Amino acid sequence: MEHPLWRTSTALGLGTLLWLGASACGGDDDGSGGSAGSGGGSGGTGGDGGDGGSGGSVIAPHCAALVAGMNTGFHVDGTERAFILDLPTEVETAGPWPVVFNWHGLGDTAQNMSSLIAGLVNDPSFPFIGVTPEDAEHAIAGQSFDWDVFTVESATNTEVRLFDEIMLCLDQRWGVAADHVHSLGFSLGGIATDMLGVTRGDQLASTASYSGAYFSNPANTATLGMLSSFVSWPAPTHGNSYAQMVMHGGTSDTFAMGPVTVQFDEYAVNDQAYLNGMGHAVVLCDHGGGHTAPAAGMMPVQIIEFFRDHPRGTASSPYAGGLPSDFSSSCTFYGGS
Repeated sequence: MEHPLWRTSTALGLGTLLWLGASACGGDDDGSGGSAGSGGGSGGTGGDGGDGGSGGSVIAPHCAALVAGMNTGFHVDGTERAFILDLPTEVETAGPWPVVFNWHGLGDTAQNMSSLIAGLVNDPSFPFIGVTPEDAEHAIAGQSFDWDVFTVESATNTEVRLFDEIMLCLDQRWGVAADHVHSLGFSLGGIATDMLGVTRGDQLASTASYSGAYFSNPANTATLGMLSSFVSWPAPTHGNSYAQMVMHGGTSDTFAMGPVTVQFDEYAVNDQAYLNGMGHAVVLCDHGGGHTAPAAGMMPVQIIEFFRDHPRGTASSPYAGGLPSDFSSSCTFYGGS
């Protein structure tokens, strides 16, 4: 059952329908994910000294302070950030662990978005650490656009730096499986995932975006008209051809940016060709439901299955011969060239 969340932003006339519904809760057989993460207190930077990590390594105090649930007061380049950690049951006794970053859409919250993956972290075939960041209300012309995804510098971008610092802490604290680092997101969070692909592509194993966009793709920025002056991404330089699920909602998957109506279905088709041209395998899906997520046959359980099956360095996708039977019939595999 769907529970829509509406948000309209006045800056640049941006209006968008965001949905993350009750179908993302409960870990049902349809693979809709689990309920939102809960538990223990806030992370932070305080404390003297550090704890001993595995193999005798020293864990920085702010990394030792990480807990299951919401972590606040996590300093990155002088800015306090917050994020939810969903941890597998055996996080303290096993590992190293796959990591899945999970970015919410404009106007949504980490608490809501974490419900997509919280119930899946103990998947017997692919247990993982889930990281759902909270936005820092990145502002353009005084208006919050949640994520820093428009003018991007690889070394200083605030979301990329958050990714860097969380990854360092997770590796110190519990160990990270370097060949299984993944990212997914919806709408502006999907764009954040695509931005990570451009800026940290050599670290990513595979990714998934609902209604995202690569603004390093000239075919996408060409549609923005006068708004293209707000967008500047570096060209990809990574040599790692991570696989990606690119999902969209058909011709009604749109939002208005002033005089420009952004078509996420067009972006998806553009990005399938763009990624294929760089050697990335792509699963392209059209759920036909407009600017919403998730959708049947491309639920979190299918995304986690895709991540499990596509570690970093996958030279030939196991999906080249056919998609898994639980994937939507609207999904098509495209091999990288």
